[in-house]
Amino acid sequence: MEDQVIFKKALNQVLRYLTYRARSRKEVVDYLKKKGYSAVLIEKTVKKIEEFGYIDDDKFTREFINYRKSKGQGINRVRYELKQKGIDRYLLEEKIEEMFDYEEDLARAKELLDRRRNTTGREEDRESSFSKEVSFLKRRGFQDGVILDAVKYKNY
Repeated sequence: MEDQVIFKKALNQVLRYLTYRARSRKEVVDYLKKKGYSAVLIEKTVKKIEEFGYIDDDKFTREFINYRKSKGQGINRVRYELKQKGIDRYLLEEKIEEMFDYEEDLARAKELLDRRRNTTGREEDRESSFSKEVSFLKRRGFQDGVILDAVKYKNY
C-alpha cells in the first residue's frame, strides 16, 4: 500500500515538473533521482508517463530544434544542448540531418549579422569587425562554413 502512495507522489511531482515545459526522458529521470526515489520506482514512473504520452524524445527533439532555430541558433549549439538533455545520439543526428539545411542556416546567419549591425550602429575597422562577427556566430553555434560564407557575404 505504501509503495502505491509513493508511486502516486512521484507521478504527481513529474506531472507538475512537466507543466513548465516539455522534457526529455533523461531530464525526468534526473529530476526523480534528485528527489531521492529508487531506481525501480523511477523506471515505473517514467514508463507510466511515457504511456500517457507526456514524454516523447522524438517529439521533444523536433520541437527543441524548431524553437532554437527560431531563436537564431546554429546546428552545433543545438546538438550540444540536446546531448546535455540526454537525447540518443542516433535520434539526435537523424533529426538534425532532417531539420537543418545549409542554405537556411546561411540565411539565418546573414539575418543575425544584419540585425546586429543595425543595433550597434558604429563602423569598425574591417579586421576587428570580421573577428567579432565570426565570434558572434560561433557562440550562436553555426558551423564554420556557414560563418565564413555569411561574414564574407556581409563584408564584400
